[in-house]
Amino acid sequence: MKCEVCGTEAEPGAAFCDNCGAVLTARKADGARDAADPPEALDAPVARFDPHPPGGVAPAPRTTAQLASPAQLATLPGTPLVLGDGEKIWRTYRVVRLRRPELGEGLLFVTDARVVFYARARGRGTQRPSALVQQTRLDSVTGVSAYVTHRISLGWFVLAVITGLFVVGSILTLAIPLVIFWGLLFAGTVWMLVQGAAKKGSVGVQIQGSSSDQSSLSFGQFGEQRGYFGTIVHSLISPVLGLLGVYTAFDVLLGFPGQDAEKVVSEIGALVFDMQSRGSLAAGRWGVPTDG
Repeated sequence: MKCEVCGTEAEPGAAFCDNCGAVLTARKADGARDAADPPEALDAPVARFDPHPPGGVAPAPRTTAQLASPAQLATLPGTPLVLGDGEKIWRTYRVVRLRRPELGEGLLFVTDARVVFYARARGRGTQRPSALVQQTRLDSVTGVSAYVTHRISLGWFVLAVITGLFVVGSILTLAIPLVIFWGLLFAGTVWMLVQGAAKKGSVGVQIQGSSSDQSSLSFGQFGEQRGYFGTIVHSLISPVLGLLGVYTAFDVLLGFPGQDAEKVVSEIGALVFDMQSRGSLAAGRWGVPTDG
């Protein structure tokens, strides 16, 4: 029997060629194989790896999936919070703010998977910006409480009245230095009222979850956790911090009603109920575009 590769005569019964090492195949005259012959696949040429393929260097094999960078992932509008895969936003509420929204604002998002509250406060000078996040799963919501009030701070109003009376008294006595002094104080208290450093109202939302007896998400007076002494201290220093523009995300929790505060009070209960009971079938009622 001869080797089909190099033509060397091999000994009868040998499985491999002594010269080149190729597999020896014994064939009968009609082309049939013996039962002990190697399978047909052994006759096929073995493909060899070419380290220098024509047309350039072969690409390296990919062993791991390509992950999207944070910049490529969809986020909740105006926040760095990443949306889940396929998560759809149903409502966005600008629910609470500081004296001016650009100083700090709280947004409430309702998606088809969760309820998210995001608060941020702008840094000033050496103060760095701050942010706060609360969230709970939509299907775990068991109750909702919400309120909004609009009022003028009684303390600042009384102070404005008192300084105004001193201005009038100084004018009647023709005490020009006192008129200037009390006039400046009166102008300052009025400015505080107009600019909103004095509290003009409040908003609060509390969403209970089934996992515990405590609220899963809360802000406003519902979210205040300072205790009695901490509340007094905060009420004393907050006007000073307001004048200096020093705020944190925790101050946003006790801020003024945002432009959508009333909508939260009127809609949030029905929205959560519809989403829990009807799911995507309620999308048309709430103006949410559906796929397809």
